[in-house]
Amino acid sequence: MSLRICYLLPRLLPGKSGIIVGGCATNCVSLALELRRQGVQIELLAPVPKERLEFLSRHSVGEIVRPLPSYGTGLSGKGISAIQVLRHGLKKRMRETHYDVVHSHSGTYPYAIVPLAANRKTSVRSHSLYCPIGAKGGAYTSWWEKPIAARLIFNKLDRVIAVTENVRQSIERAGVPSEKIESISMCVETRRFYPMDRKEPSKYFPNRSKGARILFIGNSSKEKGLIELLQAVQILTQKGIPLFLVATIENQSEIKEYASRYDYVKRLVAELGLAHNVQILGLIDDIENLYAETDLVVFPWNTSRGPSDYPMVALEAMAMGKCIVSTPVGGCPELLLGGKAGILTEGFSSESLAAALEYAINHPEILRQRGQTALETANNFSVEKNGKRMINLYERLLKGKVRRNEQ
Repeated sequence: MSLRICYLLPRLLPGKSGIIVGGCATNCVSLALELRRQGVQIELLAPVPKERLEFLSRHSVGEIVRPLPSYGTGLSGKGISAIQVLRHGLKKRMRETHYDVVHSHSGTYPYAIVPLAANRKTSVRSHSLYCPIGAKGGAYTSWWEKPIAARLIFNKLDRVIAVTENVRQSIERAGVPSEKIESISMCVETRRFYPMDRKEPSKYFPNRSKGARILFIGNSSKEKGLIELLQAVQILTQKGIPLFLVATIENQSEIKEYASRYDYVKRLVAELGLAHNVQILGLIDDIENLYAETDLVVFPWNTSRGPSDYPMVALEAMAMGKCIVSTPVGGCPELLLGGKAGILTEGFSSESLAAALEYAINHPEILRQRGQTALETANNFSVEKNGKRMINLYERLLKGKVRRNEQ
């Protein structure tokens, strides 16, 4: 069956060398490009800031993206205005072409309104949900997360895709019938992210640094737990445990709250006496090289409210055979197999983070073993496998629509 598909994203933020910002966006883009490799005709509609349009040409996704106007920065470029832009853009495209599948991707459910603009009799309408319904935190207002509204929207779709079991359970609790839900996990590009043996000098960690090389990737929001991580590093350095932390912090959405916290983080590094143990970096384009230099990747999150219930960077690090230290938040215990593919902290405090990091640093054999299990686990999330699962789902749903229309 020949498929023509339209993917929808709330926003697409390409970096200067083509990197895509955000777990949801990264997963959607990887999947879209894989579907094209598997012979599917696919387009991706997304608001793109005008100043970032030129960056699309540096990424292969530029060949399939139809950029839409982006309204402002920060939260003003998201939410209702983004939904309006997407619906208008989709309706305009549908006057020119027919899509067999219209599929939106987002961390939150309101964007599932957009595929409903497609013809319900001839097009499969679906939404991939990346965050549990009702998860607390983030820079969104509480009215955005209402289970009753999610139930009303999802029940009008052909399918809602849950990327984790945690997300699936939240959809079921909202009252969506199980037959409406499909479990198809997030995916990782194992062609790009795989174990690398770096022989050249370190690029991101100082060559003079001794001890464990620890990596944090994310933004400076309080939900990402960077403050607690810095306090944990201070606890360990005061014990005389050698380590060096690289924290890559992005704020491509230009949210003011994150910008002010970024300034606070830099001040805190100095106040805690960590100038020789911590380096703050911005967005990294060749992220795989940074992973390769790293011993441990840390996720001190205190909520799964964010780009995705599975951290996209966790999947990337696992595909490179790296051990993850994570708080027991959201889908992380599921992803790390309850601690077999990583190390889970007992809580969300700086003390619990310090204890987990100390354990990891003092047991290098466990670090290697769990890194290997992480690598084997990540292979189950390959973009090739997920692409085939998604195509099989689309074809099955389309055949069902054809049969119903013929009756």
